Amino acid sequence: MALQLTEKSVRQFIEEVSDQRHAMAGAVIAVSAAHASALGEACMQISLDHQVDKLDWQDITGRIEQMVHLKNTLIAWCDQDATAIAEHVALREAGQVLQGQRLLCESPAEISRLCLDAAAVLQNFRPVVIEQVQDDLEIAISLLAGSARAALLLLDSNLRVWPEPNLLAEFEPILAELEQQLNQLSPVERIRKG
Repeated sequence: MALQLTEKSVRQFIEEVSDQRHAMAGAVIAVSAAHASALGEACMQISLDHQVDKLDWQDITGRIEQMVHLKNTLIAWCDQDATAIAEHVALREAGQVLQGQRLLCESPAEISRLCLDAAAVLQNFRPVVIEQVQDDLEIAISLLAGSARAALLLLDSNLRVWPEPNLLAEFEPILAELEQQLNQLSPVERIRKG
């Protein structure tokens, strides 16, 4: 049985991406966001470990569990997106062209949504992050915002390639909503103030 893309080593994953005859942008975006989510999760856990007597343990562990769920869902979308081109081709050959195109629009939309959710969780964690990992938390937020933007670009690209009225009617409002959410994020411009 072949390994899922995310079960491979980092080097194998990178080689798989570079050896393909099609660009694996969605999978690359999803795995980048999963890495950023893992960094954010670590910042949350480290902050809890150093302030266990000061923080509401149940609240913070709930937030960490939410981040774990988002990270794991991004990993799953990475694997799903890695096989999406083959599924698209199979659907096209079966005469279900629109369904295959929809699949390749749904993936970046969902990846972007997950990135935005993860970035929001980390932004809400800012007041309780410890100084030791405060900058790392900001880097994770910035990485997630960038991944969300990249996923929106991929969705926009797919809609340019397939300007089908049904796809546009379904995904243009989603694209606009996700862009609005992205604009509400507040990643820092600089770590050093002043």
